[in-house]
Amino acid sequence: MMNDTLSFKSSLQNILISTNDSIIRKALLGLAGMLVLAVASQLTIPLQPVPLTFQSTTVILLGMTYGARYGAYIMLAYLAAGVMGMPLFAEFRAGPQILLGPTGGYLIGFVPAAFVSGYLAQVGFAKSIFLSFVAAFIGTAIIFGCGLLQLSTLMSWQAAIAVGVTPFLISELTKLAIVAYLIPKVWKTA
Repeated sequence: MMNDTLSFKSSLQNILISTNDSIIRKALLGLAGMLVLAVASQLTIPLQPVPLTFQSTTVILLGMTYGARYGAYIMLAYLAAGVMGMPLFAEFRAGPQILLGPTGGYLIGFVPAAFVSGYLAQVGFAKSIFLSFVAAFIGTAIIFGCGLLQLSTLMSWQAAIAVGVTPFLISELTKLAIVAYLIPKVWKTA
């Protein structure tokens, strides 16, 4: 028997991915999510060692739109494709070495972030701007937490915070506000 967390379907998720959908439709929806994330990955401001991108926001949007399970699947597929050599990561980078570098923790954090933000959307956090902001904030905190853990293996905690969080505070809060505004509107149309 499937865990309720993984089997619960939101109204928006029912529109996107029905249990009656063919494997081809599900695969195409997953591919669409991966492509959106790949494009968002290329919208960068080249800070070093971690560039500013629209990846984290897109991860949260996909998680909250597709739901916990499908959102996490899309992130896993994206990571697998990038590790196998498809230039999907920021600045058209690819390969397994990326997961070991300064941005690897952020990328790995995409999977739990999409799952958690998707789960929160499924249990009602997508109904209001405030709750959507909370869900998006938690998902983003997971991404940045994983990123800091990886960065701290390459530099001190203080340096990791200085280059891996501080430059992104204002931009992330702005992007979270946009997500919080959009998600309830998207769900109301579902």
